[in-house]
Amino acid sequence: MGVERVHDFRSHCINAGFIPLSSNHERPIVAKETAIRGLNDYNCKLTPAHPRPVILLHGTLDTINIWTVFALKLIARGYCVFGITYGRFGIIPILGGLTKIEDSAKEVGAFINKVMRKMKASQIDIVGHSQGTVVARYWMKYLDGAGKVHRSIGVSPGHHGTTQAGFVALAAATRLLTAINPYQHILAPVYPELITNSTFIRKLNTGGDTTPGVIESNIATIYDETVIPWQLSLQDGPNVTNVVLQDLCILSFNGHATMPLSKVVHQFIFNQLDPSTAEPANCWSLL
Repeated sequence: MGVERVHDFRSHCINAGFIPLSSNHERPIVAKETAIRGLNDYNCKLTPAHPRPVILLHGTLDTINIWTVFALKLIARGYCVFGITYGRFGIIPILGGLTKIEDSAKEVGAFINKVMRKMKASQIDIVGHSQGTVVARYWMKYLDGAGKVHRSIGVSPGHHGTTQAGFVALAAATRLLTAINPYQHILAPVYPELITNSTFIRKLNTGGDTTPGVIESNIATIYDETVIPWQLSLQDGPNVTNVVLQDLCILSFNGHATMPLSKVVHQFIFNQLDPSTAEPANCWSLL
């Protein structure tokens, strides 16, 4: 199972545009970021059917390109879709999600405020993968995001962090960082923050898991190799929908990194964004 999960992450790297610099993977993997047609189009028109901009947020060691397939689907359905690669840092300048979450939240918040201003929108919807959902929650709770979000949808989110085992698995899969390296907090300041019961995670969840006034939903996978145990992706509170991918489709073997590529996950998100047009999210979604 462990080998399958590492392969799962490498498949994500290929799909997201990650290019290994050497065949033995001893040198770092870098990402080639490409434009997503229709993303960040400030000429897009909000409509009664889709009245809010949708903000897509990636996770740790990733870029906005992880959302390429889903973003194109959203745009084709008439949504106005926006997103950036946030949190670039240090020796891995192309990948995002590496700076402290407090800093990433400021960057994301500034971008969202720009989107809202240019689109003349009073609220937005957020779809976040992994750390992306945590960044959004911090912005809503501790910065200037209160009241600006209608829906927040988490895909394998790290609401409660992960055990150190999760970071060991991530480091082993990516070969980018070593979780036991004493300098990991310098190479990637975000890593210590995302460990379960870290000072940051305790602060994030002070007063409860959820954000008042926001409709929140999460989808987790039992094959998560980064958020360990996978139950840490779920929230406890009112106005929350928690779903496990394998309860929707037992044939879905997605791990943490490939969740944004899953057709079943895509249908789940569509249903959350617009319940009035919901269709079953199940194994038929794979066809």
